[in-house]
Amino acid sequence: MQKNRQTKPLTERQIFTMKRDTLEQRLISYFDYSQNSSAIIEYAIAIMVRNSLILSDYSFMAQSLIRELFLTAAPSDVMRRYCLYFENYFEDGKEWQKVKERLFKNQAEFQQFTEEARLYRKLLDTPGAGERKNPDLTLRWVSIFEDAAGKKHRMTLRDADETKTKAEVSKILEILTTLSIFKKADGVRRFVNFVKINRPGTIETLEEEELEQELQEESVQIIDTFSPKPIEIVVPTGITPSDLSETEVLALVQVAHPDVVSLENASVVWIDEVSENPDSSRQPSSINEPIQRNSHGHESTANANEQRTAESATPPPTVKKKKKKQPRTNKQLYRSNLIADWLNRNTKK
Repeated sequence: MQKNRQTKPLTERQIFTMKRDTLEQRLISYFDYSQNSSAIIEYAIAIMVRNSLILSDYSFMAQSLIRELFLTAAPSDVMRRYCLYFENYFEDGKEWQKVKERLFKNQAEFQQFTEEARLYRKLLDTPGAGERKNPDLTLRWVSIFEDAAGKKHRMTLRDADETKTKAEVSKILEILTTLSIFKKADGVRRFVNFVKINRPGTIETLEEEELEQELQEESVQIIDTFSPKPIEIVVPTGITPSDLSETEVLALVQVAHPDVVSLENASVVWIDEVSENPDSSRQPSSINEPIQRNSHGHESTANANEQRTAESATPPPTVKKKKKKQPRTNKQLYRSNLIADWLNRNTKK
């Protein structure tokens, strides 16, 4: 068997990654083996797509073979559908006229079969720039397609021509959806629907859409205005949480709130634990001023009234509200004991 002889259909990888000379040899070799003219024509169109999107020259691939097929091979619907893509392969106008006469009964039939090709041909006729605006970048086209089963897959083309616009590239890649030659092992067509295209590099080389930037700014505003609900932690009386490090506070919070992984956006409120009778700590305020009595040994009515008026006008002292201790479940008692033990071990004496 001849070395590098192509006996199987060419793959998507071969068409879009091989060097020109090697790819051309494989194309001719596969036709010699299979005599499948329809496949060769579709492969040649896929190579045209590649040629229009990269800087390297892949134009007029296997020109002699293609011309021979259109002039001598049995006419087929594939030839009729795609012949217009290859008009430039025929330098002699008489040869091109002969091809049309072989494939079509009249001009009306020619117009009918080549309607789709006329829409795409101008895109392929525009040659690439052949030079880079950003020579330090390794640019590539990364496109997403859906196959006949609705599954998405990626296709990458290196050596991207950065003079092409996103709209132009998208339209050119749609040509692949008109081809039937690329299939998976189970027979499912690979290129059925074009989804999207990008051109990544060391820096972003396609202009970002304003809408995407607005969405990002809006997202930042939402994050900035969000205020998380405070986390209340009950600690035994006498413990000073301010002496704890951030790591120790996070560990303590996670005892009751295991879902908290960071204190960055968390608000922690420490609540002292009080005894069973919270009112026992309140002592009546004493009045040290002497009571004035009259000559009969009784309190002066005026003084008593003034004192009561003064007491009623004086606002009560502000008392820090403490969380009332409620009967606890076994789970709460376990957590409380765990907190107390941890604080006794880790707080500064």
